[in-house]
Amino acid sequence: MRYILVINSRNNEANNKKLEDAIVRVASEDPDLRSRLEFRYTEYPGHAADVALEADEKFKGSVAVVSCGGDGTIHEIANALAYRKTPLIPLPFGTGNDFIRTVHPSWSNWKIDDYLLSLDKVAYRPIDLIKLDSFDIMGNFIPGWSAYFDNVASIGLDTKVQSDAKAMVASHDTLFMRKTAYARAAFSNLFGKRAHKFTYKLELEDGTTVTGESDTYTLISICNGRCYGGGFTPAPNAQVDNGIANVCVVDDVNTLRAISLILKYKNGKHEGKEGIHTYRATSGIITSHEASMQLFGNYDGEDFFGHRVRFEVCPGSLNLGFFEN
Repeated sequence: MRYILVINSRNNEANNKKLEDAIVRVASEDPDLRSRLEFRYTEYPGHAADVALEADEKFKGSVAVVSCGGDGTIHEIANALAYRKTPLIPLPFGTGNDFIRTVHPSWSNWKIDDYLLSLDKVAYRPIDLIKLDSFDIMGNFIPGWSAYFDNVASIGLDTKVQSDAKAMVASHDTLFMRKTAYARAAFSNLFGKRAHKFTYKLELEDGTTVTGESDTYTLISICNGRCYGGGFTPAPNAQVDNGIANVCVVDDVNTLRAISLILKYKNGKHEGKEGIHTYRATSGIITSHEASMQLFGNYDGEDFFGHRVRFEVCPGSLNLGFFEN
């Protein structure tokens, strides 16, 4: 099989240099594999998706698209390849590598050379995506803020945390800042505004429905994968191929309680604790409780807005490549 490596030009320069050095070593160890590798550096926003679509239309599933970027690059390519034959192979080139933590738990023990030299051993199988549709207060569909997501979508405090973390990195882009920005932003936001006004209604895996009993929460996360934010674990038992979204809702709690919960939330030890609600859902609707306020959320680290959003699990909608653990 041929492999098209989509390399995010905004990657950390050191990571891209490691990739280039690894390719030289691959050429020496496996020249046949090197001859089947094609490299495409992104040139503009949305370019990764364009490359993936072009590959699918040209090769009809006889190539694999290899994502060499972070969760945002995987998200972009996954949206392009949803319901198509061409598989996606994700490599850990981001800061948090949260999706990789679910689909390749031993990723931190692998080097770039290991990934490249193992491409021909990848096993392919379908996984779920979750479709999120956004609507304005008049009920009009907003295509620009609607997408599939492969990992986690969330609304509330964690989106504010992510926004602040991005600002930290933008103002001081170092490896240390990239690795610590989310945790630093999370703790600083504990002492600010944590309450977000929305309601939710979920359809559970057994066909029953559940509606939130309040109109004010700290956050809601909808999880296909287990981790986000550089290792925070809202859904420690999530699986990407079981047709289920693991939903976690955190009540509006006082500061002392919030500090206790965020430590458990980071380590995936929060389920069953007071103020935490977890569900196994197939679809759901989340609505802003205030007419003048839009929901502010993110999927796979990309921001979205809307007065109301609807999500639905799409079983088997992406062909994914898995490395051996």
